[in-house]
Amino acid sequence: MSQNALRGADPSSPAVMTKRAWWLVGLNILAPGSAQVLAGNRRLGRFALTFTFLLWAVVIVGLVVGLIGRSKLLPVILAPIPLWIVTVLLVFYGVLWVICTLDTLRLTRLVRVHGAAKGGVALLAVVALVVTGGAAFGGAVLTGKAAGVLGTVASNTIAITNPDGSVVNQGPLTGPANILLVGTDTRTGQSGAGLSTNDSSGAGQNDVTILIHISPTSNSATALSIPRDLYTSQPACGNSAPVAQARFNTALQRGGLNCVVAATTALTGLPIQYAAEIEFDGVVAMSDAVGGVPVCLVTAIHDRDSGVDLSAGAHTLQGPAALAFLRTRHGLTTGSDLQRISNQQIFLASLMRTVKSPEVLGNPNKVLDLAGAAAQHMQLSTDLAKVSTLVSIALAVKDIPLERIAFVQYPSHPQTIRGQQVTIADRDAAKALTDAIAADQPVATQTLGGAAVSNGSGTPAKSPTPTPSPSTTQAPVVTLPPEVTGQSAALQTCSQGQHG
Repeated sequence: MSQNALRGADPSSPAVMTKRAWWLVGLNILAPGSAQVLAGNRRLGRFALTFTFLLWAVVIVGLVVGLIGRSKLLPVILAPIPLWIVTVLLVFYGVLWVICTLDTLRLTRLVRVHGAAKGGVALLAVVALVVTGGAAFGGAVLTGKAAGVLGTVASNTIAITNPDGSVVNQGPLTGPANILLVGTDTRTGQSGAGLSTNDSSGAGQNDVTILIHISPTSNSATALSIPRDLYTSQPACGNSAPVAQARFNTALQRGGLNCVVAATTALTGLPIQYAAEIEFDGVVAMSDAVGGVPVCLVTAIHDRDSGVDLSAGAHTLQGPAALAFLRTRHGLTTGSDLQRISNQQIFLASLMRTVKSPEVLGNPNKVLDLAGAAAQHMQLSTDLAKVSTLVSIALAVKDIPLERIAFVQYPSHPQTIRGQQVTIADRDAAKALTDAIAADQPVATQTLGGAAVSNGSGTPAKSPTPTPSPSTTQAPVVTLPPEVTGQSAALQTCSQGQHG
């Protein structure tokens, strides 16, 4: 219908008014404001159309960025200020759509429309309002949540230093790099179940230390867990003097995250570009964010110290139950920290399969919940907290197949020294492991960890693995000595506890 027909339609003709109503509602769906320009308040219509075209331009730019320049332009767009601007625009557009839809329904003059068509016109307008307005408000929630997460990350950072004392200045991930993840056992401000009042407070100890090697070059990742009871020398760091021999988990108490960075580099010979410290409550929040992590047990695990009480069979762990499972030692067959690391690898491999599944990776809200859970309970190194770095790491990890993600344990064996139960490094096996990482080679283990048992199916995870891009060099996988235990993220294993 022409503009004159829409404005000058004969109100006494139900057929004309019905046709006019369908046209107005349809125009409002295609471009909010167009109905007002043609048949109502032109000022409102022009304003709404201008804003609509502006939003379309933003969407088109976003799609172009995603297709041709995501690695360079995404960090610019995915920064707190641009995200808050987009959030405000989406909220405003959602409100504008509601106003235009209600005004369009007024313009249709439904009382003049054929009886059978009244319901259809109204229903179409309402459905379109719910779908499109809901999308605008939903998008605003997501962008606002993302801006909040990035703001939280940026407000809580720590500078890490090289062995020579200079501040690490790495920038975004462009090639192989190492990230140190330190789990502190501090109970200060923590609310996790099973946390004894006798456990450490203040800075705490590095209860979990994992060196993660990520490489977009070889399209692989290796997560190296260092035993907390590993008895080894530690270098000077900050105001702390070097120590000849000490448990590895004393590094955090000696001088914070930088002392763990220094001790890890001294032990492995590997430089560390990024680091992060995570609290107990962070594990609880992250497991909740993904809807729980599935694990299987071939025998029950009961441990009063950690609070775990699980029967044999399949379980989906989240919250305090996930934390208790990760902390347990006495519920395993030998009660050793080495078995606890193996138990953690079972959980982490399953967590990685869960995160890379379509249910999580394909759900922006869950991804943001996961990122938010981490941000609330982690302190990131200065470079790691930058949007450009986080985006570059996320893009690299997204394309790594599960088969090329390895969880390994720094090889060591138990020993008693001056009445202390510690572990001593197996230097030969350790060198084979660290040499492979230094050479940016994907690794595979021959031996499962002490708490892991094959699920008997011999099949990898059901989660689909991403297809590497044609430009990615597929470096050959290095098989590690049998003394190095662990598993790939694709391998489904079960945990075994004490019998009875």
